[in-house]
Amino acid sequence: MTTIIQTPRLLLRELTDADHEALFEMYQDPRMNRYLGGPAPPREEYRAKVRETWPAYYARHGFGLWATVRREDGRLMGRCGLLSQEVDGERHVEVAYALAPGFWGRGYATEAARASRDHAFRTLDAPHVISLILPDNTPSIRVAERNGMTFWKMADFRGYHVRVYRITRAEWEKLPATDAG
Repeated sequence: MTTIIQTPRLLLRELTDADHEALFEMYQDPRMNRYLGGPAPPREEYRAKVRETWPAYYARHGFGLWATVRREDGRLMGRCGLLSQEVDGERHVEVAYALAPGFWGRGYATEAARASRDHAFRTLDAPHVISLILPDNTPSIRVAERNGMTFWKMADFRGYHVRVYRITRAEWEKLPATDAG
């Protein structure tokens, strides 16, 4: 397993088959999947899709979603990372995050999102990064704001009307060192 990013409390690493099994179980929780477009497809369909998709995605883009693991005990908390998304006909790098409800409200999502944002700006030639958030997902909006992002626009994305939050490279470069990793 390749570790991509380490933070004081987290490891972000490439997803494994075991991680996908655990994520499938997490996605069954309605509190989690209500913001991810509904429940995961049936288990076998989900397994086939992730086994086909993720190795190729990592190879094509050099990034993707990563297992978000608590360093103190090695527990998988969810996933966070970078995605290449098309919004309004343009390609953007998205900072995406989803943690199991048992880990909400402890700053883990903000820590993972900031680390992913910093990784994007340090390793990619991205003029900005975004986060796509359903309008009623107040906790994710707060994470995006703590990540230095501001509301940019509304957009239609894969059948959903989403809020697009954004931080530009210039804005990131002006963040205090504690917020810019």
